[in-house]
Amino acid sequence: MSWFIRRRRAQLPATEQGLKDELRDWKLITIDNKEEQVSLMVRQRIRKPALPEKPRFADAIEISWPYQSTGSFPTSEDNQKQLTFERALDDLSGSNGFSELVQVTTGMGKKQWLYYSYSRERFMKELNVRLEGHERHPLTIEFFEDPEWQIWAQAVESLRESWEVSPENAERREP
Repeated sequence: MSWFIRRRRAQLPATEQGLKDELRDWKLITIDNKEEQVSLMVRQRIRKPALPEKPRFADAIEISWPYQSTGSFPTSEDNQKQLTFERALDDLSGSNGFSELVQVTTGMGKKQWLYYSYSRERFMKELNVRLEGHERHPLTIEFFEDPEWQIWAQAVESLRESWEVSPENAERREP
């Protein structure tokens, strides 16, 4: 949960109730495949964030960081580098008005972050600003046009069995 509190502190001060409400929008899920002896850790936003009507957050942006490991998860050294990278990106999500983090997966040799944004160009500009002075990382960044948020919706649906949430609660609209 510290990742969440840290991210919110980077934004405007939140009330305790506001933090509780936002935490309900996220689930932390571990998926174990005993046959293959691999695991996957998923930090998943299960409800769509309240977003402005315009501009439309139609671009899905997937950042991938491959790693070598004898198990499913990164070594301690790689994990620390990934956490430093993730902290640098805190302001790319939340109340910034141009992008929102909706999923983080770790396992099977890769860590991935899935964002939605209204502008690929603005997202990349802001990403580069936040990474100035950081060491180079082995990142791959892919862009997908996804105005209906199908990538996110498919992930939520495939993970739905892991928690109790009804389909009608899977999307939150701004009042």
